[in-house]
Amino acid sequence: MTLVGALALAGSAFINTSIPSAQATSGGETASSVTAGHHKGKKPLVFAHRGSSKYAPEETLASFKRAIKDGADTLEGDIAQTKDGELVIIHDDTLSRTTNVEELFPDRAPWNVRDFTLDEIKQLDAGSWFDPAYAGEEMITLQEWVEFTDRRVGLYPEIKNPELYPGIVENVANELKDLGYTSEGKAKNGAPQIWIQSRNPEPLKQFHELLPDIPVNPFGIDGEVYSYVTASDEELEEFASWGTGTLCHPGLSTAPQIERMHDFGVKCVSEVSDSPELIGMAVNQGYDVVLTDAPDVAKAVIKGKNPLPNRNGVIVDSVVYNPEGDDVAENGGEYVLLRNTTKKAIDISGYTLRDYSYNVLQVGEDAVIEAGSFYTVYVGPGTDTETAHFNGFTKQIFSDTLTDHVYLYNPKKVVEDIYAYFVA
Repeated sequence: MTLVGALALAGSAFINTSIPSAQATSGGETASSVTAGHHKGKKPLVFAHRGSSKYAPEETLASFKRAIKDGADTLEGDIAQTKDGELVIIHDDTLSRTTNVEELFPDRAPWNVRDFTLDEIKQLDAGSWFDPAYAGEEMITLQEWVEFTDRRVGLYPEIKNPELYPGIVENVANELKDLGYTSEGKAKNGAPQIWIQSRNPEPLKQFHELLPDIPVNPFGIDGEVYSYVTASDEELEEFASWGTGTLCHPGLSTAPQIERMHDFGVKCVSEVSDSPELIGMAVNQGYDVVLTDAPDVAKAVIKGKNPLPNRNGVIVDSVVYNPEGDDVAENGGEYVLLRNTTKKAIDISGYTLRDYSYNVLQVGEDAVIEAGSFYTVYVGPGTDTETAHFNGFTKQIFSDTLTDHVYLYNPKKVVEDIYAYFVA
């Protein structure tokens, strides 16, 4: 495990050192410390990953509406295909994580999108899994998504796993053409009206042949994510002959690498970047697009404003995602460490934490974090103390892959902190 980017490694936790207590006491960190030293040139566009997906259920109209309210330039979403050939917006290949499909259709495991008709999918509740306040949110079709935006903002659809959906590339191209999307164009807010992405280059080359004036962005060479950052001159030149941009990770790239890609005419879209620190890294390196679950935070960082105005002095200090021994050991295992950066005790009862995969951790009842002190929120089982709460999960939840985020919400479900950690 190595140090990545500008965050410090302490044991198996990255320590969030960006918020001096004096700033936190007066309402939180100012954006200047995050964004100082911006790369020269245009400010990056903000693409809302699955909408404002840490505030509302992903890829629903509620999430996309929130993203527009939060200032997103473009909405990102994923296209799958139903049993009867309809194009729908959903990230996963199955319906089980983000709908009540197991309740309505208990005998249809493994609940693949491709095994359900659009009529069946329209019966599902796609909001309650996130929060009861969103009960009744529907999955939407590609056509409904396009009609909802009405070109107010750009669109960034991903063609998901085309090998699972025969004919999906042609179907997406034909439907976009029928809806009047045949070129990059401009949305009403000035952003490109549409780009297309997919993990691998081949389906995008196929799409490019069908609609050559719509930009296409693969994740990397042959699906190897971020690989164009270190590609040879020949590879970049070949890519620029048909592709527009690619996915890059600000924790793994440098400003000279991004500048070199620009020299070949290749744009850089950040890996999902939610914390002010990680967003600031993308901005400072000269990225063209910040892809984020929190477009309001990204916009604030880019504009030099306070990205977390609701912060009351409690921050996510660190995340221990891969401890020694069992990740969910009794009275141990993986955890989130909260820190009070003020000189007064703060009541954090009713607070929650939500990770990149939308797992929810509760902070203990009647929990108080004392002045200048820590409070530990464990994933696994154990006995609560005045300074620790155990959630009782039986398996680990934090990512041991490249990157993850942890959100801290207060009882009003308002975000008070966003913390990113890296695994390298």
